Amino acid sequence: MPGHQAQAIANEFIKLWKQEHPGINPNQTWLQKMVHIANGWNLAVNEQPLVNQPPEAWDNGPVFRSIWNHIRDWGYNAGGLLGYAGTNKVYAADISDSERAVINHVWKRYGQMSGRDLSRLTHEADTPWTRAYVGQGQNARLDEHDIRDHYIKLAMAGRAQAAH
Repeated sequence: MPGHQAQAIANEFIKLWKQEHPGINPNQTWLQKMVHIANGWNLAVNEQPLVNQPPEAWDNGPVFRSIWNHIRDWGYNAGGLLGYAGTNKVYAADISDSERAVINHVWKRYGQMSGRDLSRLTHEADTPWTRAYVGQGQNARLDEHDIRDHYIKLAMAGRAQAAH
């Protein structure tokens, strides 16, 4: 599965967050949903996952276990970012221009929403989270094709709305 470490993509959003909220770390729910949404839009736009692991269907929405475990065990341990255990080396990714465009789009469209609001978006009917959670149970992996198709539908709906 191509893509980047979830913690590296999380760091991209933490950097954007800290430009507007210096000295304050984003909450885990917000961060998880931003990474999930960016992964979905990247699947729709660039036809590749942004993250190299599937999200899981937890009670509060899609969660990347590696981000969850890192924040639980180490917190924001590298100058406010996610870093390798016991070091100040941060998780980083070689982000392509097209991936950067997706991250910036997600930041502009969703970045000012609360973690609770983002969680509500992922819980709407017929979302990849709903299909995984209801269909397979708690902690089931979200299907990459479901995620891609969902964000393609969102893109098509946005285009149709813009045409009116």
